[in-house]
Amino acid sequence: MTNVEKLQFPALDITSANYISWTTNVELHLGSLGLTETIKEKNTSTAQEKAKSVIFFRRHLDESIIYDYAQMRDPQELWKSLKDRFDHQKDITLPLARDEWQNLRFQDFDKVMNYNSAVLGIVAKLRYCGETITESQMLEKTYTTFHKNHITLQQQYRLRGYTKFSDLIVALLIAEKNNELLIKDHMTRPTGSKAFPEANAVDVKNPVKENKAFRGRGHRNYRGRGRNYSPQNRKSFQWPIRSEQPPKGKEHQGSTSQKREDTCFRCGTKGHWSRVCRTPAHLCTLYKESAKGKGNEVNLAEYSEGTTHLDASDFADDFDETAPTEA
Repeated sequence: MTNVEKLQFPALDITSANYISWTTNVELHLGSLGLTETIKEKNTSTAQEKAKSVIFFRRHLDESIIYDYAQMRDPQELWKSLKDRFDHQKDITLPLARDEWQNLRFQDFDKVMNYNSAVLGIVAKLRYCGETITESQMLEKTYTTFHKNHITLQQQYRLRGYTKFSDLIVALLIAEKNNELLIKDHMTRPTGSKAFPEANAVDVKNPVKENKAFRGRGHRNYRGRGRNYSPQNRKSFQWPIRSEQPPKGKEHQGSTSQKREDTCFRCGTKGHWSRVCRTPAHLCTLYKESAKGKGNEVNLAEYSEGTTHLDASDFADDFDETAPTEA
């Protein structure tokens, strides 16, 4: 069953891999709760304080470890038993930390921050195991592990006379960021090349006046709703009439009827075109002769007092004269 309450720090693992950090966290939290005296020998803590300390221990132990120490009610006895069981980490950690410190080199890291984290981690292990690492040793480790191409740079940092390792790391971080900006600027625009013009740059010699009518979503001032849109402007607007397109509505109907009433140049009558004209040929001839002389109208019928006589040949071009006619 897992712990219901949220833990202040990770519980002690049965493998004792985190015993060093666990002991440090326990001492700090017991001090904040005023229970540090409960884990010391020959303490005079009350039963309530001891109970609180034991509850704190059990909450930050692995489930497999809790069963081994379930009968213990004295926090000082529990603390001593855990120390006897897991305190051998110093003997295991010390040779590994010494080897890491011996092989540590500044040139093996691509970032200054990564190197700083590695140094502080190794130094913390050595100091826990009883080894003393001074600031001068940390500085000398950094100076002597520079890359061979940075000999001049290493000498310049050494001549500055840093006494704290943190000051040297700050200077290296600043130099690293400046170098990154320098390389980025060079890669963006190589040496000898011109800068690209900005996309929204405006020519000073020929400034373009901003057209407020084109701020809408459409392509013209009467399309879309821009900042200057108002219903009154929409009502007052009239579509432009192009010369190549015929007008719509009544005007369009009038133009159509006008085309239909054009005069036929073959017979002179209205209402049809010459290619569909069915007027007899002799009437068309008379129309053309009268048009030349500008005489009377072709369709004017002259009649006397009697009835006008009309033959069948007046209505058909292919009239057969041999055919009998009615009296």
